[in-house]
Amino acid sequence: MATRPMPTGFGSFCWNQLNTTDLGAAEAFYTKLFGWESKLADKALSHWGPFTSVKNQGQDIATLMQMPANAESQSHWLSYVWVQDIDASFAKMLELGGKALVPPKVLPGVEWRFAVFADPGGAMLAMFQQAPDVDPAKPMPSGPGTFCWFECTTRLDEACIAFYTALFGWTTSAMDMGPAGTYTLFHKDGEQVAGLMPMTGPEWPEDMPAHWMPYVAVESVDATYARVADCGGQGCVPPTDIPNVGRFAVIDDGSGGFISIFQGA
Repeated sequence: MATRPMPTGFGSFCWNQLNTTDLGAAEAFYTKLFGWESKLADKALSHWGPFTSVKNQGQDIATLMQMPANAESQSHWLSYVWVQDIDASFAKMLELGGKALVPPKVLPGVEWRFAVFADPGGAMLAMFQQAPDVDPAKPMPSGPGTFCWFECTTRLDEACIAFYTALFGWTTSAMDMGPAGTYTLFHKDGEQVAGLMPMTGPEWPEDMPAHWMPYVAVESVDATYARVADCGGQGCVPPTDIPNVGRFAVIDDGSGGFISIFQGA
């Protein structure tokens, strides 16, 4: 798991979006817990529904979007991987056995394109392509309050490893977790970009779907976890050590939006 700034460029994670059933409550929770700054988005994108842009120490890092009242899913975080040609990447995703959820679309006014898909195990992820004049090598923000890791949890680990290495050109290395199995590290140009956790053992309820989990860096996992309830959320997995890596916990923002917090060793 990365403890340094996340890699940038094509094939790396570049954005995060919370789709929430309660935008006001989510905004209050995350700004209070992480110190994020939020601002209602401009009218150019208002047809997508109300949402806020989020900054951490002045840098854009995420959006929080209100889900329609008739939405069938609960609140959830959606992470985006940067691609150079979204049409080609989306077509390749389908060839590799992925499922189309939202085909490539243009965000009017900004000329950015995105698409949403599910991998062979059912975990949802998005692709993102910016306008040609945007530099994909712009440094990724780091430090407390920033997104520092991305993890796919799945029951089809071998199939998903093959899927993502072929789709994004990631390479892999293995980390032995003992009884918990083998953790797979995905690399982009030699740098750690994400991980894959097999959903085996009693700690994974049968009704829990495969998913991608974003991690936010904090100065102290224990201190942050202790404040979750006061901010309107609840704890799910208490602070836990990852030997030689760091410490993490999983929290619920109060509406079913799950996210992890991480403190490096």
